[in-house]
Amino acid sequence: MRARPTPKASASSRSIRSAPMLSIFRGFLNSKVGLIITFVVLGVIALAFGLGDVTGLRSNATSGGPAGTTLVTIGKENLNANQVRADTERMVGMYRQQYPQLTMEEFITKGGFDQPFENRINSTALEQYGLSQGMRIGRALADTEITSQPQFKGLDGKFDRDRYKQFLAEQRLSDSDLHNELARNMMAQLLISPLMSQSLGRPLAPVSVATPYASMLLEKRTGTVAFIDTKKIPVGAPVTDAEAAGYYQANIARYTVPERRSVRYATVSVADLRAKSAPSDAEIAKAYQDGAAQFAPTENRSIRQVVLLDQKSADALAAKVRAGTAIEAAAKAVGLDAGLLADQSKTAYAAQTSPAIANQVFTAAGGAVIGPVKTSLGWAVIRLEKITKVPGKTLDQAKPDLVKTLTEQKTMLAATALRQQIGDAISNSSTIDEIAKKLGLTIQSSPALDQRGNDPDAPTPPPAQPDPVRMALAAVAFQSEPEDAPQLAPIDKEGGFALVKLDKVIAAAPRPLATVAEEVKKNFIVDRQLRDARTAATGVMNKVNKGMKLAQALAETGLKLDATKPMAANRGQLFTSKPAPPIILMFAIPQGTAKMIEAPYKGGYFVVVTDTVQRGDARGNNDLINKMRSDLGATAGDEYGQQFVRAVRNQVGVKRNDAAINALRASLLGQGQGDSPDGQ
Repeated sequence: MRARPTPKASASSRSIRSAPMLSIFRGFLNSKVGLIITFVVLGVIALAFGLGDVTGLRSNATSGGPAGTTLVTIGKENLNANQVRADTERMVGMYRQQYPQLTMEEFITKGGFDQPFENRINSTALEQYGLSQGMRIGRALADTEITSQPQFKGLDGKFDRDRYKQFLAEQRLSDSDLHNELARNMMAQLLISPLMSQSLGRPLAPVSVATPYASMLLEKRTGTVAFIDTKKIPVGAPVTDAEAAGYYQANIARYTVPERRSVRYATVSVADLRAKSAPSDAEIAKAYQDGAAQFAPTENRSIRQVVLLDQKSADALAAKVRAGTAIEAAAKAVGLDAGLLADQSKTAYAAQTSPAIANQVFTAAGGAVIGPVKTSLGWAVIRLEKITKVPGKTLDQAKPDLVKTLTEQKTMLAATALRQQIGDAISNSSTIDEIAKKLGLTIQSSPALDQRGNDPDAPTPPPAQPDPVRMALAAVAFQSEPEDAPQLAPIDKEGGFALVKLDKVIAAAPRPLATVAEEVKKNFIVDRQLRDARTAATGVMNKVNKGMKLAQALAETGLKLDATKPMAANRGQLFTSKPAPPIILMFAIPQGTAKMIEAPYKGGYFVVVTDTVQRGDARGNNDLINKMRSDLGATAGDEYGQQFVRAVRNQVGVKRNDAAINALRASLLGQGQGDSPDGQ
């Protein structure tokens, strides 16, 4: 299996703006603990996010065959390419639930391979160290973690072993795989957690250390910026056919249609299942009978209560209230508050106090004073303020709610049963046509799609937000090979899914020059204008650095450009807002010097001059210094944790096979030549 690369941003674009990181992805990889250990690799990520079949992806790497090339040896344990490939594909699938357009290349280039791989090494080293110190994670502890996950619970709220087995089958995991991975990461957490900031109570950095950093935030700078606009550069001579042909060949990737894949598929909509899941009158009547207590007449009670530390004080306060003093006034006289618990049911009140106290309150008459009664917090004096009768519901009155609840339950059961039937059929090597015929599904064929689910040959531009079904189809298609079995893929947040089988693979190929000649000539002109803009900007920058004023140097270009503009900012703004590239550059160059930077989207070049620099002085600014002390102190635990992990790795012993690691990374990016590691 190979993921194919998508076109990359230009180097000039990357120089002034970084691609936005997925918030969920960034949150995991850049979390304090995430930098040291990984909480999940073999599917525990899926547990944490409450997912079942998170991808529909299947790795041939885990379905038999050799163990794979060893990437790293950690103590006595080898981590091989097959394991890491499967882990990476699972994580990509999980993140696609939040960001369906995510490609394997984007995931890996943003740290999705390297950081989790290092985390896996760290957690394995920590596990071995813990075992050497006599630490053990019992199976019961891992069982508790698994049974607490909501996606493994049935309609009765209890752990459903069938759902758990279905999850393992979909992820191609064994029960021991999952337990071992949980145990490894629990061990790592136990060793690391005491060293993290939250365990250390957020220590404060010394004032002498924090003050210089706080002063840096107060530094003020002024500057001047000139913009050499690409659009204001002369177009130049018409592009010749020879120039267009040369440009086309030099930039062939720009005019290449990426690899496309088509699939055959059948969708299952939750809305369709819901339409077939209306409960019968008998089912409604049974649900009403089973929930008789829920629909019976009841009452709610509004209560004021005061909790005192000793019984003597509580007796005195109760006596005053029984004598006619308002409980609020009696409580206020001793410096307390008579809190109001409005419209409490007996069950809710018992959960807050105890069943015994609730019995006393709900058998008392309106206005009664109860107590003092002993509670876990002290002695409570309670006054019953109001009794509200809540009438019961007849079958007809309860019917709308019952229909809604039963319909959703039946829909969920139908979806689960259908998924199970399809999963069993796939396991039994049934074809997509056989499965569709047996279950009454309609097979469709997709157009040739790229990795984002778009059809490059469509007559209209792709939509701003790709179709979610096509994105799901493409996600499966680009992680499959033609000989792979059909797969299940989620298609919406309601729980709809598709049965998908890769049909055709259309290799990437450039469009003929004749069909894109006009586009090529336009791009040639823009690049020529950008090149001339760079030449002009370089000349302006050099003149300023030799002593000429920016405005004069700009005028000497002979171009009709906008006038220079002043800038002013303090360094703290770099961290509290999203400053423009010229502002960032102003804080990176010495006073009185000029530097240039390319604008986004080949828009031109900025020439920036730093005019004045006023050093900050945070002395006396206690609020800023204290914040800096806190911010710097927050990193202390992370430093301790990182040092501890490095020491553990050194003691356990970590030997990397960098050639194999690089080969696997390239293979996942679709850059491998010939066979990838392990022949995949």
